[in-house]
This record gives sequence, structure tokens and C-alpha cells, in this order.
Amino acid sequence: MYSIQQLTTLAGTTSRTLRHYDAIGLLVPKRDVNGYRQYTKQDMERLQLILFYRSLDFPLETIHELLETKPYDRTRVLERQVTALREKAAYFETLADTAEATLTSLKGGIPMEDKSLFKGLSFDELKAHEAEHEDEVQTRWGESAAYKTSRDRAAKRSKEEWEALNQQQVDLIKPLVDLYRQDVPIEDERVQRAVWSNHQFIHDHFYDCSLDMFSGLGQMYVSDERFTAFYDKYAPGLAVYYNDAIQHYCITNS
Repeated sequence: MYSIQQLTTLAGTTSRTLRHYDAIGLLVPKRDVNGYRQYTKQDMERLQLILFYRSLDFPLETIHELLETKPYDRTRVLERQVTALREKAAYFETLADTAEATLTSLKGGIPMEDKSLFKGLSFDELKAHEAEHEDEVQTRWGESAAYKTSRDRAAKRSKEEWEALNQQQVDLIKPLVDLYRQDVPIEDERVQRAVWSNHQFIHDHFYDCSLDMFSGLGQMYVSDERFTAFYDKYAPGLAVYYNDAIQHYCITNS
């Protein structure tokens, strides 16, 4: 058995974090006769999974859902992660090649064709990349109700419907691009209205997107280079601006 102080030292987390996990039912330890938290070996293993998913920017709500759905096959999870990381490495190599070619061109080297500027960065390429990396998607979201809802809705859509949704997403991004370029503060009503429209778009067409999940998506836009590249191709720094606006939106409406 470990006290909260011993576990924070062992796991490298904080007592405040563990208390929060206890309060929301994510990691509930036993109590001794004096009411002090006592963590078992099973609690430690559960905390490892929690911190593992947090490192991938999972919202706490989703982590709780995943942990309660069914027992974990750790070998399978790790196998998926190895595959996902190698696929990410290959994708980032493509982005690095594009950036290096652009840098060479700027220094007076071989001029780049316009279409080459966005190799690996277009929305269609990102969607294709996601489709190719289903193992990663399954690892991140496979057991959540949101993923299942999104998957079921996606299976019923025609190509034309997908193209229409893709265009809607691009149209929803454009106001954010304009506001960002005008240096409009994220607290501004126009920015928050644009964020609401994007939140509603996800909610209406993909899955029931809670504020916690939406906050997690925003964090993923800046922590996952693929999503950052998608938004920043419209304007460098847009991903950070969008995430900041999402976090303000979620806090304001919680």
C-alpha cells in the first residue's frame, strides 16, 4: 500500500492531481481508519494507464469511459502503439522533407512547384492518413461511445455527403483565419461564435461532443503535429490560436 505522498513521488505526478482523480471517480483509493488515502498495486496499474492516455491528450471523461468499458489487454495496446508511432515517424519524415525542400528553395536552390508546398498537409491527405492508421484511431478512441457513434454515422455517408462535410469544415475555418489575421482576441464574441459553430458541427455530424472532449480536441490540435500542420497551413500559428479560443469557450460555458 502507498500513501498519496509516496505515490506522487513514485509516479512523478502531484497530490493535487490524485485528489482530483479521486473526486471525479477516475482513481478512487481505499481509506485507512484515519481517512487517509491508501493506494494498492491495482491502483498503481490504473494510474499508469491514466497517465499513458493523458500523455496522448485524452480528455479525462474519455479515459474514464475507456477504463470502465472492459479489461485491458496491455500487450495489444502496446502493439498498436508501436505501429502507430512508426506510422507517425514515417508521416513526419514526409513533412520534414517538404520543409527541407522549401528551405532549400528559399536559399536559392531548386524552385518548388506550388503543389509541392503542401505535400502531406492537405485535408484529403490528412483524412487518407487517418484511414491508413486505423490502429492508432482504435487505440485512442476505439472503446468510447463517441468513436462508435462517429463510426456508425460515417458508415452511412455517401462520397458526396463526405465531400459536403469537408467543404463545411473548410468554410467554418475561414472566419477563424480572418479573425486570427486581424489579431482579434480569443475572448471576442466573433471568435467565440466561430468556435461555437465548429463545436456544433462536430456535435451534429460526428458524435455528442462534451465540453471536456472539445477541450481535449483543442489540445490535440497543438500537440499532434498532423493537426497543427492542417490548421497552420491556413495561417502559421492558427492551431494555437484556435486551441486557446476553444479552452476559453469550454471554461466560459462549463
